[in-house]
Amino acid sequence: MLARGVVTAALVLFAAGCGGGGAEWPEGGEPPWLVLRVDAVNVSPYHARTSIPWDGAVPQPTDGAECGLLGVAIGFIHPIAGKGAQYLCQLDGRPRQQEHDPSAPDLVVAIAAGTAAPYQTYTARDTFYHVFRSEFIIPTDAIPADGLSLTVVDRDGGSQPEVIGAVRLDRAQLVDAALSSAMLVLSDGNGGLQRLELVVGGSALPSEETGATMNTRNGTAAAPMRPIRAGEVLEVSAAGRYKVGSFYDSWLDPRGYPGGGPKGYNFENEPFRSAPHGSGLVMVGKGDAKIGMIVAPCARFMSRVAGPLVLGINDSEPENNEGSAQFAVRVRAPSAAEWLGARAEPCAGR
Repeated sequence: MLARGVVTAALVLFAAGCGGGGAEWPEGGEPPWLVLRVDAVNVSPYHARTSIPWDGAVPQPTDGAECGLLGVAIGFIHPIAGKGAQYLCQLDGRPRQQEHDPSAPDLVVAIAAGTAAPYQTYTARDTFYHVFRSEFIIPTDAIPADGLSLTVVDRDGGSQPEVIGAVRLDRAQLVDAALSSAMLVLSDGNGGLQRLELVVGGSALPSEETGATMNTRNGTAAAPMRPIRAGEVLEVSAAGRYKVGSFYDSWLDPRGYPGGGPKGYNFENEPFRSAPHGSGLVMVGKGDAKIGMIVAPCARFMSRVAGPLVLGINDSEPENNEGSAQFAVRVRAPSAAEWLGARAEPCAGR
């Protein structure tokens, strides 16, 4: 064990690769990538060794981001709102949480290496216990000498997240867990993290591909594939012939309106708001943690969050559209440099 936190191996077996992706590599060797799934998280009602609750009796501001696009760091969420918001949020199947106890924290789990940008879950609001089932992929060679940190924070809107508890795992511990098919149960005796269930698997499958065709009247559509893992690189290309709106008679492609068009009908969040009207788009994530990109006609990016993959057209009022768009998607495991830098090179068409 490195530094703070406690790790025990629970006798819970699972399929290699956390339920997806091949897990074949030379016998006795390390898997090229590790797949970590954050399951149940349980925290104490109070700050460590005190009777002070995490939040006050009055509900904390949540910045309204029940569905939002991720900013540059944990704690900066841009709520998805305004015209057409339902098209970007419709695939989030979580029921809206009731505020059972406003003193309970708003839980987020982040995974990071050193000072590199963290990869994170969505926010579970006003709760001491939550099952995330969020998956992360990490190149084994990207794990530094001081290991990976897993941090549970209380993310209240409008303020810096407060650390509830943290643990650290080194490369050997993670590889051993992947090879033994054991679930790790983590806790932080110096903080408020009582239990974090971490399922660790290995993967040797470098990429997966899928395609989808959507009627542009639908606005957005779910890609026919498993949820994306935080840390995966997405390469998306779009084609098609369609009309967007009733005032412009020319047929468009995923580059959108020449000159930008009527951007007042775009989705209101960046990067969509300033992009050409009718351009292609892609979005990954769940709840308040989503990442979006313009596909005009291609995009390549690193996802720092996990969740469903959504494809669509940048139009907040798509009911009067005509035609279809086709998307080709390749999801691949990251290189160590990509994962540590939390970015991938743009596609050749950008």
